[in-house]
Amino acid sequence: MKKIPDLIFVIDTNYESLAIKEAIKLNIPIIAILDTNSDPEGINFPIPGNDDARRSIDLYCNLIKETIESAKKEIPVTVEASTKKNDAKEQKKETLDLKKEKTTKEKNI
Repeated sequence: MKKIPDLIFVIDTNYESLAIKEAIKLNIPIIAILDTNSDPEGINFPIPGNDDARRSIDLYCNLIKETIESAKKEIPVTVEASTKKNDAKEQKKETLDLKKEKTTKEKNI
């Protein structure tokens, strides 16, 4: 990994106990599905639910995916992205200016 994740989402906290401990050490927020046999200690955002059934896991994953996709649509354009757009516009403008200069020089000759 190039950087520490902003948060982690865990389905089975018992199975992923090592990841939970590591996230706690690194102060990474944790969203987790907690079953009746799960320990809520250290979980920042507990979600009560069944972490064993395939259909439940599919549902949780699809809901998380949809939430992320809808959030991406609502996030404003970042400074980096707007800078790239501005750079592209400036480059296009410079190209047009050079073409105009060339045309003007050819007419003068």
